[in-house]
Amino acid sequence: MNFHTPNPNSELPCSARIKSLSFASKASHSGPMGFPWQSALAAVFGIGVGVLLERLKNRSGAKKAVESSSDVVKSGSFVFVGREQLEKTVASCLKAAGAPPDKAQLVAQVLVAADARGIPSHGVNRAEMYCGELKAKLIDPGADPKISSDSASAANVDGCNGLGAVVASYAMKLCIQKAKSTGIGLVVCHNSNHFGIAGFWSELALKEKLIGFAFTNTSPFLVPTRACQRAGGTNPIACYCPAEGDSFQLDMATTTVPIGKIEVCHRKGQQIPNGWGVDSTGVCSTTNPEKILKGGGLTPLGGLEETAGYKGYGLNMMVEILCAILSGCQKVGPAVPPWRVDRGTAVDYGHCFICIDPAKLLPSGDFEKALSGYLSTMRQLPAGDVERSVLVPGDPERAEEDDAAKQGVRLNRQIALGLRSLAQSLGCSGSLPAEIQALPEDASAPKHPHAV
Repeated sequence: MNFHTPNPNSELPCSARIKSLSFASKASHSGPMGFPWQSALAAVFGIGVGVLLERLKNRSGAKKAVESSSDVVKSGSFVFVGREQLEKTVASCLKAAGAPPDKAQLVAQVLVAADARGIPSHGVNRAEMYCGELKAKLIDPGADPKISSDSASAANVDGCNGLGAVVASYAMKLCIQKAKSTGIGLVVCHNSNHFGIAGFWSELALKEKLIGFAFTNTSPFLVPTRACQRAGGTNPIACYCPAEGDSFQLDMATTTVPIGKIEVCHRKGQQIPNGWGVDSTGVCSTTNPEKILKGGGLTPLGGLEETAGYKGYGLNMMVEILCAILSGCQKVGPAVPPWRVDRGTAVDYGHCFICIDPAKLLPSGDFEKALSGYLSTMRQLPAGDVERSVLVPGDPERAEEDDAAKQGVRLNRQIALGLRSLAQSLGCSGSLPAEIQALPEDASAPKHPHAV
């Protein structure tokens, strides 16, 4: 994939601060939506067109400018690896670092799922950090979560400092049970750890025909509006909704980009666009990922105050309230420990899961039918660029996952080299996929920036 890399010498002066971002939608609507009640066949056709066009865009060899933050992170040379084999390798590393086999397998599935969906920021890139936390005894790998308080529709779960994916799996399954029983479930967690992509957990609810929300706080990376230091996490929001032969799949950070995209660019030695983050001054935009990782921070969704970055900041605080304060975490916001292997203490992350059963509100089943029509209507909007069709949240990820099923999971060469080094250091080289073993023996990649 060809792309334009920002000039590393093009950093803005402090007086310019951070340039506005291109996240906000330009569309405005008035009057009734008036979408047709498409059949399930039309819905399948709509999603198929969206996936096909996105796949063709990804495979195109034509020169083009960077279109999104995902294009930046996914650029470079790749190896393609079978999903099951990649999960086996990651699980072997986690087991060697101290995780029980069943829990290691679950965590590996979550990490590889991110790469399979085209989200390398939260994929195998994180294996080295997880293993580093286990080796440093920062996580109790054998811990099982337990319920602290419970009611018909709500519960609070103590993660017991266990693996985040283990805590999230337990909590979301409990939330699903409550939603099926009462129509809505809300489960919060405390004393947990990094749980991977939020969308992985919303998808569990989606498979049960439920609307599923997943939130988590994280270690501070966000520099809030008018502040000059880190004080909030990337604090993602995921919302998945079922439709007839289709679905709405939103999974987004409340910062301009998640810190994982900075990590990946750093490991690739790649500059980043202006606007993603600031240097150690807290106000000067930088294109150098190392400056963000070492003392700088991320901008809130929306960027500067003049481009409504305070809205992203507000959403970030909302997630912190739902996840950390509501669950009873001991440390909140700027007090959350840094996500590094040398932090010397548990991070005590909090999560929040909400499930809604549409059938309890619309017994006729009209929700899925209406949502299918709405999604189709949005995809059929006239495109501002004839070469770029209108998509809905989840279309790019579905296209990537479809490709991964056919040709293997796409791993950036530097991330693959990092996994090879990790496996070698843990005595797991025998589990490495042949595609990674075949990489030049003298090639290497930087370690994960938070694992050093």
